[in-house]
Amino acid sequence: MAVNGDKVDGKVETQSAGEKPELPDTKEGILVRLILEKAPYAEGNVRRERRVEFNVPAERIHEFLEIVSEKFEMLMQISVVDWLKENEFELVYQLWSVSEGVHAFVRTRVPRENAEVPTVMDIWPVAETYEREAHEFFGIIFKGNPRLGPFILEPREYEKHPLRKDFNTIGYVKMIYGEDFDRYDESKTNYVI
Repeated sequence: MAVNGDKVDGKVETQSAGEKPELPDTKEGILVRLILEKAPYAEGNVRRERRVEFNVPAERIHEFLEIVSEKFEMLMQISVVDWLKENEFELVYQLWSVSEGVHAFVRTRVPRENAEVPTVMDIWPVAETYEREAHEFFGIIFKGNPRLGPFILEPREYEKHPLRKDFNTIGYVKMIYGEDFDRYDESKTNYVI
């Protein structure tokens, strides 16, 4: 069966609801299959050659990342997507397997209100920097990271979380720099800061 609209013999087939995608017999498919055997609570698939992805419940993210760290030796980045309408943050852990030559995306979602996940500094020490950045710009708490605090922003900006989609940038600029910074061009159509 094809996954999500793939072509098979000129026909487009779709995956049935609740059915797990078939994994190809490639190094990527074998890798995903091995990981999912150890972590059946996760979902995983092969995006393309050298690229795999997983979706993991937030309460199991640390456990899952410990499992995948056996094959994915490097944490390359932790990024955050603010799904404002869904009232959630999506954390994306990007991992690299030096031994397999495969890039993995591990996704999990947490509520925006009191967003909290465990630190992964015990797995990859470099996570400290990424977690501090996500904490400062989005307000996510990484339980167990002892260095969450002012990092890049100035102290007056620290509690503002400026990368959240509901952050009022123009209001913040007016508050800091006063009304002198609030001006328009002649036609009143182009806001100038």
